[in-house]
Amino acid sequence: MRRKVLGTVCCLAICAYLGQGQVFSAPSSAFAEHYNMAQNYLMQNQYSSSIVEFRKALRINYLDNSARIGLVNAYLARATYYANQEKNYDKAANDFRSALFYLRLYPSKDQTVQNSASMIASATENLNQCLKVISFDTTASSRYKRAEELRAMGNFSAAAYEFSKAAESEKLAGDSNIQIADLLKLLGNEPRSADFYKEALDLKPTDGVLRMKYARTLDKLGRYDEAVTQYNEALANSKGDMEVLYALERIYLKKLAQTPNDAELNANIGAIKQAQGDFETALSYYGKAEKLNPSNVTTRLNVGTLFQQRKEYQKAIQSYDSVLTLYPNNTQALLYKAQVYKEMGDGKTAFSLYKKILSIDPNNAAAKAEIAGVIKDTMSPSEYIDYLAKNGSSSELYDYSYQLHQENKIDDAISGYKAVISKDSSNVNAYVNLAVCYASKNDYNNAVNTLNTAKAKFPANNLVLKTLQNVQQDSASTKLASASASYENKDYQQAIQQYLAINPPTEDSMLGVAASYQALNDYNSAIEYYKKAEQINPKNAEIPYYIGYLYSEQQNWNLAETYLNKAIQLNPESQAKELLAYVNQNGSLSVLNEGIELFEKNNFQEAMAKFNMVLKKDAQNAYAYYYRGLIYDEQKQQKMAINDYLNVLKYSNDFPIANYMLAVDYDTLSNYKEAFKYYQKFISSYTTDDEYLKYAKSRMEELKPYVGG
Repeated sequence: MRRKVLGTVCCLAICAYLGQGQVFSAPSSAFAEHYNMAQNYLMQNQYSSSIVEFRKALRINYLDNSARIGLVNAYLARATYYANQEKNYDKAANDFRSALFYLRLYPSKDQTVQNSASMIASATENLNQCLKVISFDTTASSRYKRAEELRAMGNFSAAAYEFSKAAESEKLAGDSNIQIADLLKLLGNEPRSADFYKEALDLKPTDGVLRMKYARTLDKLGRYDEAVTQYNEALANSKGDMEVLYALERIYLKKLAQTPNDAELNANIGAIKQAQGDFETALSYYGKAEKLNPSNVTTRLNVGTLFQQRKEYQKAIQSYDSVLTLYPNNTQALLYKAQVYKEMGDGKTAFSLYKKILSIDPNNAAAKAEIAGVIKDTMSPSEYIDYLAKNGSSSELYDYSYQLHQENKIDDAISGYKAVISKDSSNVNAYVNLAVCYASKNDYNNAVNTLNTAKAKFPANNLVLKTLQNVQQDSASTKLASASASYENKDYQQAIQQYLAINPPTEDSMLGVAASYQALNDYNSAIEYYKKAEQINPKNAEIPYYIGYLYSEQQNWNLAETYLNKAIQLNPESQAKELLAYVNQNGSLSVLNEGIELFEKNNFQEAMAKFNMVLKKDAQNAYAYYYRGLIYDEQKQQKMAINDYLNVLKYSNDFPIANYMLAVDYDTLSNYKEAFKYYQKFISSYTTDDEYLKYAKSRMEELKPYVGG
């Protein structure tokens, strides 16, 4: 008698099935094989197997409406079974979520489904009933959290539905739509993924990572004009990202092959080649563009910037003059020309050109910034500080003072920071850096007085308090204060250099390096330096907690568990306890799912190792016992299997099939009395009228003579 293997556990209430709707021709024999198997499984009420096969069919042809509808039917059928037969409303909810995903989110906007409106309403009503029974928190934040959990479990369709509900909150709409788009991409539905990336981007227009995801998706779909728009926007904010440049180059070259006499395309490719540093090829394309359209100002300006990059200043000036001959008031050409003269060291000519730009456009920010630079280059530091104090902003004055500080022009930096404080007494960094300058000159009295003044103004500012403590301790701590200031200013690379300059290394310096790398999202380097800090002070319970947290962010559950346990050993009240519970749950679930996948591939030895790992951490995990029992059965080790099935029943009431497995194993061992007992338990707890129930009843009749029945 064939053994029954559990599929993914799910749930819910009665819902009529969808009609088959429009059926598309199968794109391949593989599609037909999975589709036909799915239909057969569905007709035999083997819902989990049907779902698996329909999903495989959709992987091959995501547009096939018949496979999508079949998958919806399978989810609804299994949800109905879980709700009405097993009363497992938590699992049932996931199947209704999945069905609603394939009804509402997966199909394109113009794709129609027979009776879809009524099915959506019915499935939604049943889902809501389930959620009510299990007292599910339907707030947006709760739904988002549940969606994240479902995604981590690999239940992408149910997760996407919950993200769609969370997206009803304005606060969560952007992130939720990104998640839905990512999941649709994982499921192979690129067009719908693009739709949701666009919705997310409308809500988060400054998210560069999101924009690149959207651009890549449009590119992959062959929607090149739209992709170019997104790539250009990404390029404008990425300072020459090579991935963007290569993507644009590929698209433009493809277009140019179709219309080789398009001046704009030639100019665009020239600009890309220039950004890539391939100046000769860039000039070639610019030359073609200029022949095709001699009046194009942008091309001439680009040629000028190219020569300027190559420091061929006279050629650059000639290019800019060719524009100015036609358009004397072109501020862009004037600006570039002024920059050339500035680079050549002719500040006087540059200054006159900047003044001309401002006479044409008084609000030209670039000219204002550049003319200030020219003035700066022609003045001494003290003169420029006085100039900024009268004419500049406090932020400009602070930046210049900070620059002087970095250049180790300490006396000038002190004058600058004093001027900043006079102009804006709320700039806490000016006080801190002024004190650091005094301390670097071993003038600790002024350093402490400055920090005490800052402490009176900013009593809760951690940077002020920490710097004061360090300065009071010793002069070496000045480096630590400077590094801390860089960290507070989010100049993390500078902070790392300053922390590493402290010799010998201290616990604080290593923690500072680690925190800086963490702020830069370089978790591997952060972990490395947290471990160095731990070597210096192994009794600090916070350090292993930080390491455990970063390992959990990398989903390295084993190492996360190790360090979180260490944190708890050092401090039983550590907040690591809460994180450890999350890590253990995800670690066990991940290993369990790996084991199930290996089992389904008949890789029993590795699957056994996974289930043993789960049981080592969670000795009451019924799923691990069940699947390990199946492996023992495959290995003809019925006694070992029996022991595991008994543990299944001991720790869970959700496995009536375990009674059947016990009965079969006892039957195999000719222990007819026990076999009869567990056949009887199986019949009393199993309500589906299928081949297993029929076999159990039939076998009981055969065993009655052996048990005195």
